[in-house]
Amino acid sequence: MYVYPRADVVTTRPKIQSDLATCNTGPQKACNAKSVLRHFSVFPEVHHMLVTPIFVDRECHVCAATSRFGGPMRQRFKKFSTKSLLCSSALACLLSAESVAMAQDTQSATVLQSIVVTGKTDATAPIDGYVAQTSNSGTKTDTPILQTPQSLSVVSATEIKDRDARTLADVLAYSPSFTAQPRSFSRVADRFRIRGFDVEPGTGGLLRDGMRLQNNSYDGTQEPFGLERVDVVRGASSVLYGQLSPGGFVNGVSKRPTDEPLREIGIEGGLNKRKQVTADFSDALTDTLSYRLTVMGRDSDTPVNYSNDDRFYIAPALEWSPDDDTTLSILGFYQRSSTRFPASIPYQIIDGIGSGPFFLKRGTFIGEPGYDRMVSDMSALGYEFTHRFDNDVKFSSKSRYYESDLDWRYLMAQTGTAAVNNAAATGILARQYSDRYDQAKGFTHDMNVEFDLDTGPLSHSFVVGYDFYDTSYDSDNFRAAVGSIDLNNPVYGTPIVVNKNPALNRGGKTTTTQHGIYVQDNINFYERWNVLWGLRHDWADQEFRIHRTGQTITRDTQETTWRAGLVYEAANGLAPYISYAQSFFPVSIGAFTNDINFDPTTGEQIEAGIRYQPPGTNMLFSAAVYQLTQDNVVSANLAGDLTQIGQQRARGLELEAKADLTDYLTMVGSYAYTDARITKSEVAEEIGRRSENTPYHQAALWMTYDLAQLGVEGLSVGGGVRYKGTTRASGIDHGIPANVVVDALVRYDVNENVTLSVNATNLFGKDYVNCEFSSCQYGDDREVMASVRIRW
Repeated sequence: MYVYPRADVVTTRPKIQSDLATCNTGPQKACNAKSVLRHFSVFPEVHHMLVTPIFVDRECHVCAATSRFGGPMRQRFKKFSTKSLLCSSALACLLSAESVAMAQDTQSATVLQSIVVTGKTDATAPIDGYVAQTSNSGTKTDTPILQTPQSLSVVSATEIKDRDARTLADVLAYSPSFTAQPRSFSRVADRFRIRGFDVEPGTGGLLRDGMRLQNNSYDGTQEPFGLERVDVVRGASSVLYGQLSPGGFVNGVSKRPTDEPLREIGIEGGLNKRKQVTADFSDALTDTLSYRLTVMGRDSDTPVNYSNDDRFYIAPALEWSPDDDTTLSILGFYQRSSTRFPASIPYQIIDGIGSGPFFLKRGTFIGEPGYDRMVSDMSALGYEFTHRFDNDVKFSSKSRYYESDLDWRYLMAQTGTAAVNNAAATGILARQYSDRYDQAKGFTHDMNVEFDLDTGPLSHSFVVGYDFYDTSYDSDNFRAAVGSIDLNNPVYGTPIVVNKNPALNRGGKTTTTQHGIYVQDNINFYERWNVLWGLRHDWADQEFRIHRTGQTITRDTQETTWRAGLVYEAANGLAPYISYAQSFFPVSIGAFTNDINFDPTTGEQIEAGIRYQPPGTNMLFSAAVYQLTQDNVVSANLAGDLTQIGQQRARGLELEAKADLTDYLTMVGSYAYTDARITKSEVAEEIGRRSENTPYHQAALWMTYDLAQLGVEGLSVGGGVRYKGTTRASGIDHGIPANVVVDALVRYDVNENVTLSVNATNLFGKDYVNCEFSSCQYGDDREVMASVRIRW
């Protein structure tokens, strides 16, 4: 017999959830300061089965509880008036052995300790500090990270702000097994590598709010200021999202209306004439309707001559909660970016990589200021709806429409051997133009039902769903040679005349549709064991129309994927796990227009790991080892015939820590060992070649310290170190040197309303290079930004 946080209820353990559901069938009432019972006691037999404490009012209404063996017992309370008291899981860490009591019978009284509770509990809510407790990216349900049998990281809005992350690559710079190109490139495209595999919009790996956003890597980038958090799920993950790279995916979570009124503006300025203004507002419009408005405007140069980095971003959001079990959210954004595309440079003229004698100076612009431009308009509008029925069945539905227009033209180096050798010898660079206009649009939808079911000692939490997307990407692309430039002393003004003869159009229109059905079951047994399994089937269709010839090619694919994982949650906070997962991705019809019905590439991953969350702390430590293999990679033999015998494999170790070490000291740390390479190919020389831009070793450490501990009230300092080991690039016969860069933060809270801060990235101006294939980019220069934020 066990007592849980209703002193007048005694039950056996298997009946806890059903009794709570029965308890909650009465008329719903607001969980406000007058009616909430702000006293509870959680007994050890129940506490280790609960992620969040259970709160009940005097009318026996459950405010919030999450069971490790049964999923959500009752939908979290949303928002109430400013006099309301919100139910929350934030106080779970305050539970102690002193709260233990045993009931003698159903009439016995228990004296409970007063506790005031506030805040949200779901995986889209703001994170207090750096350490997230839950994520829905890996399971499509609000699941404790400890229970997720797959490696994942979460970067909160607080961490994004503290590190002054300006691109999505900056946001993830301290995450393990993650690499990206320098900011000069990452400000125009969210293209990354995770565990040695490409993760980008073109591989389905960039999500927004759990659904695919773009289908073209250059449509635009996700604005970090508009994100509440960023989740990174590493490894094969198709069972919930369909076609994906085996490396995993990145999910940006939009800012939403907050529980408490929010009014904040920021003014920033820095090197390269950078000027930026931000505004973030949220409040309740009525007792059931609230809003959020996020705005950012930037006018800036960059370390590269003639290259700007301007952007305007606005994201309105509405949330309607007519009762505790129903929520409708409207989320949208519009973004306009103006910059110039950073064309890659042949490695032969890169200082430290090529043999010269000529080396391109950092900051040199190889295009034409009067011609080069890259202007994109990117917008999206969607909804999210959830409703929990009286039988605790939860229905969720969300959809989004997205479109973008991109006008970009730039000059790039000619890549012929004679042209490159001449540039390295003399500094005279032969150029060609790339003149493009791209349009993309897409509609995506996801709906599912969650329900709980007990079968003997097994407690199931099922998710059954269907998702769909339909996207198109239409590109006009013209390219031809233009006049050379003397990079020893650049003189600009060469007229650029573009020949747009349709017969020379290199572009085409790609249409992609996907339908997927999926089922997932999270099973708890013996209270500490969790099994997660899932199964999915997808239908993926591609159509590609070649503009130059008018030829249309179609390719249809079906694939079934599955995964399974086991987690054991020990009482001391340790949670070891093991898992197997699959992925698939259709061979790009735009890259291989041959009349061949290619099988999709497939991925398989075996992973074992352990997480540790010391009880009563705000810390999370993670470790994982894995083997990840991608098969059916297209490879050409010496006769030019295409086959699918290609294989890539990655093996590695990941370590990550996010922790409030003390009340004054916060830490983020990571390390990754990654051995990613080609293991099968028609070309013998390719076998054993390491993946592009993937070091064996990389590590990062970021810490912040509040000097109030030393008697200096309001002043905080922070610093970070990022190490990236040597990498290899195909086409370059030697390694790319390792590099170490240092970041820094100084912040002063003038009072509760005003904060001053100074951030620096690459504080000591370390020169380094990033290379992929046979071209390179110089690494980020030193950047310094000062800001003031005002809240009221």
